[in-house]
Formats: sequence, structure tokens, C-alpha cells
Amino acid sequence: MSSAAGKTAPKLLQDLLTFDPRHEDRAGRNLLTTSPLPYDPDTRPTPAVPFRNCRHNFLTKADQSQLPVAGEDPTHRTVYKIASFCNKCRWHLNLVVDFRDNGDKNAPCQSLSREYPIHHFMYQEDASDHTDPFGRQNVARNYKFCCSAPKCPVELRIRLLPPRINEQDIILLTDRTQLRRRLETAKQLAGDRADSNMARPVDAPDFLSTYLQDSLNPKQGKSRIPLMNRKFLKTFGKDCDHILKKLGFTNAIELEDDGSSANVWYLPRPPAASHPLEEGVTARIVVEDARYELNALILGFPEHERIGVRHPLISAQPSITDMKRALGCLDYDKRLGRETRSTNHEEDHPYYAGLGAVGDFSDVLLIFAYTRQVQVDTVNASYYFECLQDIAIGRKSDELGTTVMLLASQGQTNRREVAAAYRYFDINPEHASIIQDDHIIGLFKSRLQDIGPAAVEESRKQLRIIGSARGSERIKQLSSDAMETYDQALSWLDLDHTQPDDFVTTMYTIKINENASNKEAAIKAVEIIAKERDSQRLRDFLKTGVIDEPIRMEVGEAYALLGITDRAQPLSLDVLRETVAVMTMETPSNEARNQQAYDLVCKDQKDSHNNSQPYVTQSQKKNYPMDKWPVGFKNIGNTCYLNSVLQFLFTIKPLRDKVLNPDNFVRELPLEALERKIVGRSAVRPEKLEKAQQFVHELRALFEHMITDSEYVVRPETKLAALALAERGDSTDIKTTENSTSGSGGLGDIGGIPIAGPVLPPKTASDPKSDQLTTDHPDSVMGDMGDDDAKSDTSTTAIADENDSPTTDRPDPPSRPPPVPPRPQASAQGDTTTIKKIERNAEQQDAAEIMNNIFDLLSCALKGEGTLRDGEQLDLIKELFFSDLTTVRRTGGSMSCNSAIQDNHLISPGNRNRPLYAALDDEFSLNDVENDSSNTVKTEKYEYIEKASPIQIINVRRLVFEDGKSRKDESLVSLDKILYLDRYLKKTNSLSEDQLLARRERQWQLRQQLKALELRKKMLKETDFKINLADAVNESAAYIENLAKASEEQLVNVDDDPVPIHSELPQALREHAHVLRKEADSFDQPMKELDEEINSIFNDCQDHPYYLHAVFMHRGSASGGHYWIYIYDFQEDLWRKYNDEEVEPVSVDEIFKHEEKWPQTSTGIVYVRGDLVSEITEAVHRKLATTPPNDVEMEDVPEAEYQGLQIINGIEKE
Repeated sequence: MSSAAGKTAPKLLQDLLTFDPRHEDRAGRNLLTTSPLPYDPDTRPTPAVPFRNCRHNFLTKADQSQLPVAGEDPTHRTVYKIASFCNKCRWHLNLVVDFRDNGDKNAPCQSLSREYPIHHFMYQEDASDHTDPFGRQNVARNYKFCCSAPKCPVELRIRLLPPRINEQDIILLTDRTQLRRRLETAKQLAGDRADSNMARPVDAPDFLSTYLQDSLNPKQGKSRIPLMNRKFLKTFGKDCDHILKKLGFTNAIELEDDGSSANVWYLPRPPAASHPLEEGVTARIVVEDARYELNALILGFPEHERIGVRHPLISAQPSITDMKRALGCLDYDKRLGRETRSTNHEEDHPYYAGLGAVGDFSDVLLIFAYTRQVQVDTVNASYYFECLQDIAIGRKSDELGTTVMLLASQGQTNRREVAAAYRYFDINPEHASIIQDDHIIGLFKSRLQDIGPAAVEESRKQLRIIGSARGSERIKQLSSDAMETYDQALSWLDLDHTQPDDFVTTMYTIKINENASNKEAAIKAVEIIAKERDSQRLRDFLKTGVIDEPIRMEVGEAYALLGITDRAQPLSLDVLRETVAVMTMETPSNEARNQQAYDLVCKDQKDSHNNSQPYVTQSQKKNYPMDKWPVGFKNIGNTCYLNSVLQFLFTIKPLRDKVLNPDNFVRELPLEALERKIVGRSAVRPEKLEKAQQFVHELRALFEHMITDSEYVVRPETKLAALALAERGDSTDIKTTENSTSGSGGLGDIGGIPIAGPVLPPKTASDPKSDQLTTDHPDSVMGDMGDDDAKSDTSTTAIADENDSPTTDRPDPPSRPPPVPPRPQASAQGDTTTIKKIERNAEQQDAAEIMNNIFDLLSCALKGEGTLRDGEQLDLIKELFFSDLTTVRRTGGSMSCNSAIQDNHLISPGNRNRPLYAALDDEFSLNDVENDSSNTVKTEKYEYIEKASPIQIINVRRLVFEDGKSRKDESLVSLDKILYLDRYLKKTNSLSEDQLLARRERQWQLRQQLKALELRKKMLKETDFKINLADAVNESAAYIENLAKASEEQLVNVDDDPVPIHSELPQALREHAHVLRKEADSFDQPMKELDEEINSIFNDCQDHPYYLHAVFMHRGSASGGHYWIYIYDFQEDLWRKYNDEEVEPVSVDEIFKHEEKWPQTSTGIVYVRGDLVSEITEAVHRKLATTPPNDVEMEDVPEAEYQGLQIINGIEKE
């Protein structure tokens, strides 16, 4: 088997439990690092594991381990270490599983993942892995494995160490003959003081374990052992000195009190325990390992011989569960009714081992194992197919059978079929690995000259089998006899990509001359090449049979191609350059022709008008270094907020890297798989997936332009904006219409060059209501006012749309931007419709909606990395932006909790200037819940963050409704550079859940007091009469006085029931008004003190800092305005303002200041976790593809060049 083969985690663990380094040479191979030889059904099977190998029973050495915790998933910094020893052979094992990120490998395999549900490990050979050069078996072994999944960073390191106390040592310590001889020696040395009874075999391990235990927990008076100690002398004597010394014991000759010398031993002095992940072997580890071995030895004695053992035995737990949990295979998908083979001599069928799998794998996992083996070891793909094929038959599995048939239909074959195919071409299958593809292709082509059609088809079939087995695209293409691709056409003509059109026509002629029947195929090959190269010369060759010289373009033709009708006026070359770029973007196949026309026009402008101005943007004038400065965006139709969102997303490095790599996204999924892909609590429909894929494709293209373009401004594609601004329920396909040629319109062309002139009027839309969109999002930040032209960004566009009527006037002089070449009218109308729809969507969607829609599209397109609650897909968007929030409801004496993920927090300024903390406190505070009329029990609720995402987005609700009208709340939400999230979490590093809740409840009490004061103050300060309550009472007193005065002045009482007059009432009202006014003025100080106390409750809670990264800004009213964004560059310590095309540095004061009139107001605030700011954010990422053009110094043309040139009114005089 090829060394390139791998093993799934359960198979590797299974092999580890039977791998015995002591017998590796006799086994003929390393059971751990290699796969067994391919199974031959025609030969007698041999055991995969030698009978003599130890079936290990590993027990955990807890003090040396960093164990996984049940229920906790590994993070990007997790490293597990399971230190174990086998209580049978006493070998030690260190199993280290490293989850730390490795470059772009940052997505570990997970059991919930459909694509990579389990690790598939590949052995990484290292010089340190080899056996001892002297052939010794009892030496330490090191092995390293890495997961083969493209994005999985997991690295597995296995270290096996021999026992600290070897077999010879055990015989010396426990053999009865040795113990009897040691007793006789003790009697000779100690005389009558010697013990008369021989030591038991269990005594030496027991005493030695006790000594080692005392050394780990040193106590006064227990570190010194005299050699003449009766039990020590008869148990260890002098012939065990080397055992004691290698375990760290030391001996010395000391003088006793009586002047005599004494030989004494001192216990080892191991250092303090180190961290389990520290490398190296310390004296403490040696002592601990020896104790575990001695413990196993003692337990190996019969129970009646262990009576009187001095030290309690060590209780070590089996390691297998921790190993499975660390390797991610504790709960993998198993086949019902089938268990993994036990550690006895039972074995799975060899075909399971061939796939790197185990016998209890479910069908899905077997298919996964097959796929990984073929991916990493293509050479043996036929054997892996044979394994899967045979297992499918043995299991009688419909799913495996269907997969096998599908693979067979795709050309996959087993070893027998591959061997027969090689023999068909007289090739010995054993020599296949050393034969080149060219040799096989030559044999095939040589046969085609002498065989009939039926034999040709059979030859192609056998060649296809060989091509699939070898993974050779050249052989597979040749065998298919199909000509659909550019590469196939070149291959049929025996050409490569570098050869020009002249070679194509030459090989065409040769092929036809060789065999006239090749003409049809030859024509098709040239047609495919002509289409790929956009070669008019090859098209003409097929029509005329003659290859012409490259066509030269005239200057007039160049102007016409670029839509310029007047050559007599100087042009703006920078605008001309943009026009050419747009034309090329719309029709990439015309790039060379457009460039040729542009070069000719530029040359003519220089020659005729001395016009060679360079292209200079506003940002270039400010001379920012292009490779260190972010690009701006053109506003393509009320997309200022979308531009801000796209700029923000680009600075999130993991998201940007994810978007730039197509492998991170779903390509195709069967319908049943889509039904299991849950995004936004609903299954992803095929049309939604297609839309998401389109969006990601456009976003990737934009990001690439932002990185590589040698410009300061880029233009987002119309299609990108249309997809990003579309409503979630809008399933209408976004189709490009720029290249459409349907419908009438335009004036035709001459030789493919459009004719300039007046265009026909656009068609009237058949359904004026078709483009109307509605939104209903109560959490909108700014909201939809229902006013189509309310947004200030759309004002100029709205005017343009209203006046968008056809005109027959001649175009302006060419000093203005040159017109885009005329298009068929249907296309122009379609493009206009798309822009208008974008503008309407932009008007009706605000900050939160656009961001949510983009997150929704990205999640739909991303490959899932597992599932969350309710089946929701886990992906990078969830990991970066979604926090896990818990809502707690209290009703009477009961309490219930409900958890949900959320990508933003929505706050309200509250019609007053206040800090961000105060606004957030409102959202997380204890609030009453309205119950239905039948429920009289009061219900309260509050929220906390169970798990905070690395990026916290806080949206500010600016739209408020008063008296049936909407207005914008322009109150200041003051921001801090650092937001400490502690107060909103379930618990922190410093405070437990109960401690944090106690502080919250204290804050809630104070807030209730403050709220009561605010309500009372409002009652006193505001009334329906637009005056405060004290003044209202005063006015009432005056009214009563006037009423009494009028009554007194009446001579005749005309009322049947006169109003009673109380003369003392006005005075009482004035006194009460005075009390009310005094009370109203007394609230300020206690409210201020309460505010300060509330704010101080969490002053010392600073375990979870988040740093301000971006602020979305809006200036305008509730019905319209303009958006931009401030983004902080952590790498350069710099704030920038991204305002559509302009990207400028700004000071911190500009962001935090409060303006009185038409203030800028924050609508979205983004904070990033403090320890991840450098890892998550990168404001500038530029890798310029080309160098920007250098400025050209303007010079006067020598006067001599004008001599003899007669010009009258711009026309040469004849």
C-alpha cells in the first residue's frame, strides 16, 4: 500500500491499541504508520495484527495530562494531551492533539459537518520517527500525523516510551532465588540484626512505590534510608543500586553519632509539577511513571500475596474515552447492530483497513473514508473502489450500492478491470507505475490506424479505464472521443496553448490530408479554438480557406468603435479610459479590439491636438501611497450605505479570506441536502442558493478589484448591488442585460461597428406595479417612509429618471465624456430598469436590513461547519457576528429561559444625549412583559449574553413616531474606544453568574428608583397644556379668581344653578403650585447621584474589553440623507472616513464630536474583541497587479513641425 494512504481517527486509534514497538521488526511493517498490503481474495488471509502484540489497556496519568472536557468544543487555541500507560506491557503513551490554527487551516473537522465529519490522518515522516540505529526495540518512538482535510489544522503527535523499570529489573526485584540470596547476604552484613524471614516478591515493588510516593510529598525525617535497615537490606541489598539510581535515589557515606560510618540512601528530589504541555522528561515524571508501573506490578500478584501491602494503590481511569473525545470520534455515526472489534484477536475484513475505516462505520462514513483515500492516494483509487464495492455487496447496502454504481458510471474501476485494460494494450500491469502517459497514448494512436470502428470503441473504453486509474486528464480526454473544450480541440490538433493561429491552420491541413474523414472533426476543433481566442482570422479561414494577415484598424474606425462621432475636438482622455474599461467589462472578448482603438485614439489626440493629459483621480492628487491606501466606491444609485457595509466587510480578515477562496462555498447540493441546510430558521431553496452563489461571485470579484486595481476608486457591479439590496422574500432572478440583443432599437452597424445617432424611445413597462417593493421590519434603524424620493442620495437620480426621455439632438462636443457606443434599445432599457430597481430597494432598506440580507446570502452560500440549535447551520458568519443570547422570564415563583442567536443589538438613544452603556442597559435591563387580560400574574424579563461573538454590532434605532408622524432622533450616543462587555454576560473571569446577577439586580433597583423619579419629574414638567404642572395649577387659581370676580360684577343672577365660589381655593392652589415647583426642581441632584451610582456598579468589571472598529454615520432627516462610515485601522493606528469615492484620514474628535445643527448621527457601531483585533481586522489589504502610469511632463511641440501646415476652421486646406 502506498505510504500516501491515510486512516480515519477511529482506525488510527484502533491500530494504536494493538501497535507493539517490541515486535515491530517481526511484523514486517509499522502497524501504526502504514496501511496493510492490498488484500488478495485469491490468497489465504493473514492476521493484520501479530498474535504476540500487546492489546493495550491504557490508563490515564492525570497529573501529566491536559484532558478534554465533556461538552466543550475545542477552540483555535486548544491542545489536548492524554498521558497514559498500559497496565499490561507498562509502555507509556503521550497522545497530543493540537487544534491551533496553521495558516489558512482554521476549520477543524466536526461530527456535525456533512463534508468532514471525522478526522482523516496522514502520517508525516520525520527523521526522529525511525527506530534505533542499533536495532534496539525498547527505545522511545515519535510519530506525527496531520488531518488531510484542506482546512483542518489538527496535528496528532504520538510518543511511545518503554517502561522505566524493565524486565531485568523486575526479575531482580521479585525473583525468589534473588530474594533468598539477598537474605543470606544481609545476614552476613548485619549479623544478628538481620531479619530472619525472606522478603516476599511483592515487597520490593511495594516498598519502592512507598519511597517514591514519599519523594513526591516530602516530609521531615522520611528522606533518609540507612542501608543497614533490616527490611531495606533484605529487600534491595546492594545488587539493586542501579535501579535506585536511575529512579533518582542517591547514596552517601555518613558518620554516625558514635563515630562509625554508615551507608545511607536518600529519596529522589523531584521538582515541582510543570504544565502538562511542557516538553521534556523531568525527574518528577520519571518518579510518577515508575509508581504507575509498580502499581501495575503489585496488582499483578495474586490477592493473597498482596496482604499487608503498605501503600494504597493508585486508582487510574481508562484513557480510551478521553482519547476518542480528543480525536473527535467519541460519537461518530455507527452502523446499527455492528460494534467495533474488541481488543482481542478479532479483526475487521481487510477491505475496511484498506479504506482506513473500521467495521462499525455507517455507510455515510465509509463513503467519506473512500473519498479521502482517493483524494490523497490517487494511484490506488482502483483498490479503494474495490474495497467499497465488496463492502457494499457484503452489507447489502442500498446507499453503498447506489454510490458504487454512480462511481462506476463516472469511470471508476476496480483492480481487475485496470489490469485487464493494461493487458489489452500489451502492458504488464506490474510495470504500470513506471510507464509514462505518452507511451500509453502512442500505443493507442498506433492501433487506430489498423482497426475497425467496433475495435476503436473498445480501445477507447480500455483507455478510459487506464486514464481514470492513473488520474490522467490527457488520457481521459483522448479516450472520450469528444471535442467540447479548448484543451480537447488543441489536443486533437496536437497543439498547445502557446502556438499561434498559423499553427492551427497548418495542423488542420495536415489532419485532413492524413485522413479525409477527419474534416468534420478538424472544422469543429478550429471553431472551438476560434471562439476561445476570439480570432476573426480563424473564422475567416473556415469560410475562405485562407489565413489573412492581422486586420489593421483605421483611426476613423477606432473613433466609431468608441462611440465618438467628432474627431475635430480634443477629448478628456481620463474619461475615455473609463469608458473603454466599462466597454471591456461588459464584453471581455473585445478587450484587445477596444485596447487597439483606445491606443489609436490616444495617438491621434496627441498628434492632432497635442492632447496627452494623464488620468488623475482626486485621491491621487492627495498623493496617498496606492499600495497602502484603501479604495473608494462609486455610488451607482443611492448605494451609499451599501458602500459603507461593503467597506466594513472587507476589513474583516477571516470573512475576506473566506470570500476570496471559492472552495469555502457550496457549488451544488442535491435537494434533500438543501432541505437540511437551515439558514434563518428555514431550509434554503434552490433559487435562494443560486442567488447566494451569484452574490458571493460578485463580492469576490469586488474584493479582488479592491486588492489589485491600480486605482483609488472602483465601481461595484450593478448585479452585486441588486443582489445585496434585494428583499429576502424576493426570489426574482437578477439578470444582466448589458449584452442583450433582443428587441428592436439602435441604428445597426457596419462591419460590427455600431452607428452613432438618435435612439428610439424606450418601451413602456407593461406592469407599472411590478417593481414596487414593500418592507415590514419593525427593527429598522431608519425605516421606510414610503416616500420614493425621500432619500437625499436619490435626488439627482430621481430628477434624471423623470427627464429620461429620448432625444434626437446631436451630441455635445467631445470635450465632455465620450458616449458609450449605442446598444440595442432593449438592453439600455434593461440596464436602466436594473439601476432604478436598485435605487428603489436602497430607499426602502436601511442599515440593519442590508447587513442582515448580506449575512443571509453568505450563510446560504457557505459550506456548513456543523449545526446549532434547531438545526441552524454553523458557519463563519455565525462564529464572527452571532452571539448566543438568553432571555429569562420570571412569572410568579417560576422562571424560564429561552436562548437564541443574534447578530446585533438594537438600542434607542431615548431622545436624550447619553453614553452607549446607558442605552445598552435599557435593552438588557429587567422589564415588565405585557400579559393577556386573563393572566393577572406579573411577568418580568431580562437578557444576558451566554456566548459573545468576536464582533459586536450595535444598531441605533433613530426613527421615532410622534403624533402620527415620523422623525429622526438626533440625540448623541457617546462612544468609548473600549466597551467592556462584562455587565451583559452570564459570567466573567472575575465574577460568577450569581455575583454578576447580584450586581445587575442592584442596578435594576437603582434604575427603578431613577425611573420613578423621571416619571414624577415628567409629570410635573409636562402637561397637555404645554406648560409644567405648577404653572397649570397657578393658571387654575387665576381662572377661579376671575370666575368669582365676574360673578360678583353681575347685577342679576342669570344662572339657574350658579357656580359655587370658594374664596380660599385660589390661595390653596397657589400654595400647592409652589410646592410642586419646588418638588420639580429637587429631582436633579438625586437623579444625578443615582446615575453616578448606577454607572459605578460595573466600574471594576473589565475582563472582556471590545475595541471600537467602525461607526456607520448618517446625516439628514427621517425621510432621507447620506451614509458613510468611519473605520479604525488597528495596524496603522489611524481612523479613516469612507465616503463613497473619497477615503480620507480623520481625527478622533471628528467621530466623537456632537454637532448642534444637522448633526451626524451613528446608526451602527462595531466593536471587536480586544485579543482578536489584529487577527480579525485588517483595514488595508492591497497587492497591486500593475504599476500605475507615470505622469508625463508636458512640452511644447517644436515650431518647425507646424511649418507648411494650412488649417482653416479646423479643416486642412487643399
